[in-house]
Amino acid sequence: MNSWAVFVAIERHPQRAARLHEPERIVDAGDQEPTEAIAEIRAIRAAAEAGL
Repeated sequence: MNSWAVFVAIERHPQRAARLHEPERIVDAGDQEPTEAIAEIRAIRAAAEAGL
């Protein structure tokens, strides 16, 4: 249930969602070093979770 709430908290804000989708794309593509992208994903998810 918590992961669904975090997903909704991210997706209801278009700028936050767009900010998340770019590092997800980087990780999924696998053609760049993913360390910074993963850190950005974690930060966005943590901020969304803190706002619940």
